[in-house]
Amino acid sequence: MSRLAALLFFLGPAAIVAFAVSLRTTRTVESYGAVMDRVLEHKVAARAASESEGVEFPLLCAVASAESGGRADARSGAGAVGLMQLLPSTADEMAASLGEPRPDLTDAATSLRLGARFLRRQLDRFGDSPCAKEMAVAAYNAGPRPVEEWRRADGEPTPDTVLDWIRFGETRAFVRRVLDYEARYRPPDDAPPAR
Repeated sequence: MSRLAALLFFLGPAAIVAFAVSLRTTRTVESYGAVMDRVLEHKVAARAASESEGVEFPLLCAVASAESGGRADARSGAGAVGLMQLLPSTADEMAASLGEPRPDLTDAATSLRLGARFLRRQLDRFGDSPCAKEMAVAAYNAGPRPVEEWRRADGEPTPDTVLDWIRFGETRAFVRRVLDYEARYRPPDDAPPAR
């Protein structure tokens, strides 16, 4: 047994969970707390974006956490940039809808604002579904076209089946990460209604 495996065995499941938050943009392993602390460095900008676009603050912070690990300068291999990991073409479209010039996606406030706008569009797109949030988060990651195609091909998911309904493994894992982070950002007395 490796030393790491032996250590984790003796520390128990809580230590494993705390240790094992993997960030795809940096390929490093960090704790939830470290990621959340970085995102919350931009709390004022996140609250402003949340309020202006009507996206719940815990959800917006969760997407930023899962996408970039809270790093404003994050860049993916696919060309996504910033806290909210927007592709420049998507960011340009969101900025144009606000009458803004080409955005600097490494600016945290800009990334949060445009990411919140794109997320709001996905929430509106799937708003008639009981799984609107999960479908919107999937569309944020995979793009709206595949999610619409899954809906046409497979019908409407249910809250019990929505994660299995998502066809792309990476997107399924992303949605799970976002939901996990969202629960951590949500105050205990602010739990969403049971389904």
